Amino acid sequence: MIQLQDYFRSRVSQAAYDLFAVFSRFEYAMKKGGFRRGENADAAWTKFANHLPADIFPRLRATSDVAIYFDAPPDRLVADTGEGVRWSGKPTTPTTMPELLDCIKIARNNLFHGDKRHDNRRDTELMVAALFVLNHIYESIEYDPKFDAFISEMEYGL
Repeated sequence: MIQLQDYFRSRVSQAAYDLFAVFSRFEYAMKKGGFRRGENADAAWTKFANHLPADIFPRLRATSDVAIYFDAPPDRLVADTGEGVRWSGKPTTPTTMPELLDCIKIARNNLFHGDKRHDNRRDTELMVAALFVLNHIYESIEYDPKFDAFISEMEYGL
């Protein structure tokens, strides 16, 4: 009998595993760093995005490293009329930092929770671009005092 991790290891890129680690740490650091949704222990991605320096989104929009999110953004799963899910057929091109981070969450969710056949090339492109965005954000706020709590949680174990 095949072990599930062995089955997925050959089907999911290293970039996807890297994104899983970085994305998870980002969410944890947001929760510990004051970017939570109300009293819940859920990461507040929109709140976080709205606190980022205003020049980050235009810089990301201008680089080819993130072009896939603007040229061919990921679609999201929506409930169908039965008990299943389907693709919305209406992927949204991001025009703001919160929307770009939402696209990254969609891509991550599609890969790790999604109901799709693996398109390893596209999945890898989305994951590499997402890692570029998250690393760019980290580098842009690393020395900004209003992100000290977030940064200290990101750096745990580094």
